[in-house]
Amino acid sequence: MGHIVSYMVEPENIKRDWVMANIVGEAERNGDAGYYGPLHWHDEISPLENEEAAKKRIEMLERGKSYSDHAVRFYSYHGAKTTSKIAEYQERIKKLQAQKAKYAEDNSVLHFKADYIGCKKCGSKVSRKHLRSDFCPVCHNDLRSETTRTTLKNYDVRIGELWDKIEEEKKKQKSAKKTMWLIKYEYHC
Repeated sequence: MGHIVSYMVEPENIKRDWVMANIVGEAERNGDAGYYGPLHWHDEISPLENEEAAKKRIEMLERGKSYSDHAVRFYSYHGAKTTSKIAEYQERIKKLQAQKAKYAEDNSVLHFKADYIGCKKCGSKVSRKHLRSDFCPVCHNDLRSETTRTTLKNYDVRIGELWDKIEEEKKKQKSAKKTMWLIKYEYHC
């Protein structure tokens, strides 16, 4: 037994009764106790910068309570046109992702020559032929070197910076700006 946490994104002018009917229907189909509610629509909060900011605001509003359901508005640029700058950034992201994947594969402990790989966290020595990933099967610690882990994190930072640049380019397209609701709801299953 547990509970399901779900999010939905809907246009600002969505009929709230329709949203509630869908949530109740989903809870009745997939849950074991229906929908507890209520869903708090936060009209008093101005639209937030993006979906991620909306999700953080919802987390702050619920303050760790289960079955605390909220809806906040945010700006979406989903319909933005792909400009030449955006296309350039997307191409750079693809290249970095390919480089990262190759680097991760080339530096995987699965390709080490040693028969046994030692875990610095728990001290286990694991036969390389029994490993299925780069993580210790005992404590789930990353077995790759600090240099490899740092390099992979740096790839992620560079990719994240390019995604941020894409978002900034999309924000320049005023006609693509739409106000949406991020709706978070939970039910018992």
